[in-house]
Amino acid sequence: MALIAFAGNSFLCRWALAGQQIDALSFTLIRLLSGAITLVFLFVLLERKPVAQVFALNLNKADVRPRSFKQRVMPIFGPFLLFTYAAGFSYAYLSLETGIGALILFAAVQISMIGINVVKGERPNLVQWIGILLSFSGFIYLLLPTLSSPSLKGFVLMTIAGVAWGVYSLLAKQKTEVNESALMKTSRNFIWSMPFVMFLLIANLLFVGGDNLLIEANGIYLAIVSGALTSGIGYAIWYQVVKQLSGTLASVSQLLVPVIATAMGISFLGEGIELHFVISSVMVLGGVMIVLLKKA
Repeated sequence: MALIAFAGNSFLCRWALAGQQIDALSFTLIRLLSGAITLVFLFVLLERKPVAQVFALNLNKADVRPRSFKQRVMPIFGPFLLFTYAAGFSYAYLSLETGIGALILFAAVQISMIGINVVKGERPNLVQWIGILLSFSGFIYLLLPTLSSPSLKGFVLMTIAGVAWGVYSLLAKQKTEVNESALMKTSRNFIWSMPFVMFLLIANLLFVGGDNLLIEANGIYLAIVSGALTSGIGYAIWYQVVKQLSGTLASVSQLLVPVIATAMGISFLGEGIELHFVISSVMVLGGVMIVLLKKA
């Protein structure tokens, strides 16, 4: 379900932005806000805890010991990564098609997550490295023709979004001072991502004058669906699932998303499939299957 939600995000974002029904900044703001509202409602409904716990950055108030810089920064690090991913994701789709955008995103996710896991000591076995290399080769094959094209900006933004999402996913596996559910963590991340979005909005109004803002009813609806369902609920499910997976499996499994996203793009947006994209997709997905069938 989480992977389908990820693909749905690619589809909804591309649908809204390609149709010029909303601008990237407004889409990001409405998406994160609707996700935060939905998650807070579910938190109160399902966990029956005080809503103030979702807004608190430090739940372990009984610990009066001086907090290190890392301890002070980590509570806001997740929301910052979520904002970076969401903003980069939206702006990148202004110049990328659904399937290609999703493939760039999750290839960057794979590389960042595996790289961090290797540094931390979780090393894939030989067969898995072959699968990873095959996926990476497909990633490079996809990007070579676009490195000098106008879509380079979209590639850079989507890569940044992918790295942010990769690190964000790994945060779910970290132990916290207070036992927190995936729903609580995700709710807090969405809530505290809003100050970063508001800062971007204010900067846009000051330096651009807001002339690039565009909001239509259909764009608002798509942003709300993306935020409430495919982002809010989808990410809460992912935060629960990823804790039970190895870092390698969590990273490469997400590369199944481009196939779903491409099918959505073909079915609903009328996007075509080029042979170059098919070959690179087969390479990436073949590598994913190797890793899935040969767990460390």
